[in-house]
Amino acid sequence: MNMLENQIVNTLKAKRRQKLASQKGASMMEYALIIAGIAVVAAILFGTGGEGDTGGVVGEAITNKVNQAVGNTTE
Repeated sequence: MNMLENQIVNTLKAKRRQKLASQKGASMMEYALIIAGIAVVAAILFGTGGEGDTGGVVGEAITNKVNQAVGNTTE
């Protein structure tokens, strides 16, 4: 290869490295958003731990079914 070809190849390699590095940062941000979304869904389904919280939608459904099974009518 001549000097011009080497410069072109080196420039293309550098651009490729930059693109890969920027994609890595973007994918890390995507994972963080997915994890945050899962945490929100879990908080809604299983309760947020607030005062008087009975365990969210899933916890309430389980409690109701258990109460029905044992004949407990006081809720």
